[in-house]
Amino acid sequence: MEVSGEFTASLTSSSSTDEVFNVYFKGLVCGETVSIRICDTSYRCLYELRISSLFDAGDLVELQALMEALNVAVNLGLKRVAIFCRSNLVYQYLKGKRQPTSNKVTTLVDQVNLIRSKFVYQALFHMKRNYMKFVYRLIAKWTNSDSYFTIIEQCTICFEYIHNDQIYTVHKCLHRYCFSCMRQHVEAKLLQGKLPECPHEKCESKIGIDSCKKFLNPELYDIMRLRVKEASILPKDRVYCPFSKCSAFMSKTEVIAHTPSSSSTAAGDTGMRRCVECNRLFCINCKVPWHDDMTCSGYMKSYVFQSSNDAKLKSLATKERWRECINCKNLVELTSGCYHIECRCGYQFCYTCGAEWLDKKQTCGCRLWDEHNIIYA
Repeated sequence: MEVSGEFTASLTSSSSTDEVFNVYFKGLVCGETVSIRICDTSYRCLYELRISSLFDAGDLVELQALMEALNVAVNLGLKRVAIFCRSNLVYQYLKGKRQPTSNKVTTLVDQVNLIRSKFVYQALFHMKRNYMKFVYRLIAKWTNSDSYFTIIEQCTICFEYIHNDQIYTVHKCLHRYCFSCMRQHVEAKLLQGKLPECPHEKCESKIGIDSCKKFLNPELYDIMRLRVKEASILPKDRVYCPFSKCSAFMSKTEVIAHTPSSSSTAAGDTGMRRCVECNRLFCINCKVPWHDDMTCSGYMKSYVFQSSNDAKLKSLATKERWRECINCKNLVELTSGCYHIECRCGYQFCYTCGAEWLDKKQTCGCRLWDEHNIIYA
């Protein structure tokens, strides 16, 4: 990995060429990460890095951690290092007292020794458990009191090395990703009409809206607030203002409360409602602006509707063979894939005939695939 020139210059100017820097490293198989620390002789931590592990065996993970640590030291321009090994097995490999039994370990040992040869001075030590605890306590003390300390971490999505303050932690599962990757992930899910979950494979931890303020712009944050509100209301109770310049989302309870009490009888009988945002009247039954002195069926046949944008949209939907979700009335277009549709409201149905899917199973006899809808890579 490469280290910023600004940090390298700062470190070089603050240390003498004869100073020996301590290199600590450890691999965590269970956490799928490796961690390194480079400190001066006062145990002041000058550099820390956490990245994802490439291996699942203890000695391989430890050797990867050491390789990363030594590469950082080289890029920082350090000439003299003291290397402290936690693993006695790795220590014996590097001292030549024991020969590796696998080709992978042999390759990594050779690579580590090659990097070691780049230093003017390097010494190797086996760090006992008690000493290791003592060292990390001293490092933690410096971490809490010294501004010179910096943490770099590798995002496991883009594999870029990111400063710790630009890393987002999912609250429940503690998976960590950079702000840029999280922003793209959350935006994609929001535009699909879904609430985002942790990007980690098979992880279903929800992403809290308040914590997203760190990386979402105001526009995306407002969309996420809307999605959270939508998720809290049953699909059958969701209402959207039909006026194109408003499109406010409401619950049926909110709409009824906002409709004038003097019109409550008419509202109950005819479906007249008032938008909580723009205050204009609309029909909750046919989802159009309010049609006074006209039934829903009469309005649909009238010139007013036939010349409206709603009628043009329905005509376009018929022409393009779009389907209307019978649960929330949203239009759905199939661009690729199978005929099994899951609407943003959660309702699942067959795109061909509209029959509902129950328990993720088809209830009609329509075919599921059409080769014309398959996208080939």
